[in-house]
Amino acid sequence: MRITEIKKQKRGNRANVYLDGRFGFGATANALVDFDLFVNKELSQSEVNVIIKKDQAAKAMQKCFLWLGIRPRSEKELRDKLKEKKFDPQIVNQTIKQIEELGYLNDKEFTRMFIEMKKSKGKIFIQQELRRKGIEQKIIKDALENYYPLEEEIESALRLAERKIKSYKNLPNYKIKQKLAQYLAGRGFNWGVVSQVFEKLKSSR
Repeated sequence: MRITEIKKQKRGNRANVYLDGRFGFGATANALVDFDLFVNKELSQSEVNVIIKKDQAAKAMQKCFLWLGIRPRSEKELRDKLKEKKFDPQIVNQTIKQIEELGYLNDKEFTRMFIEMKKSKGKIFIQQELRRKGIEQKIIKDALENYYPLEEEIESALRLAERKIKSYKNLPNYKIKQKLAQYLAGRGFNWGVVSQVFEKLKSSR
């Protein structure tokens, strides 16, 4: 196969490479240099396959850095995003490994950061969200013990309850208790935490 045209794409530093008059593949400007691609150069199918594979790997890395720049991600989230973009499974595994080796992907650190950001919620909610993001149960358990102790969870629930109770001032006590319990449970606090909040509210009134 012979390269008959190399045409720069409208956006970014990529170009379309045409083989025997037809579109062959897309490549970065770096790939054009690395593989010494120019018009009239002859390429075998195996050479084309190598170029495409390397280009896909570069594109996958670029996508990952873009997503990680928006917000931290778990390994599962990043892997799922790559799969959504139809990257080859081998490219996905290779990219995830490289991102981890570079230190940009660490589920333990991701879990710690997630907990710190979600401390207005209860542990039930946090556990459910982290499991959905593919975090192992042991990592979740250890992180919650280290970074969100029970006393702090109770204080978080108490702050929410103290703000919310103001909107229930015209209701009888049993109704206030019922509504507060539902409100806190809906934010992921278990009954043990809710009962502690009721105790603290009672002693402060």
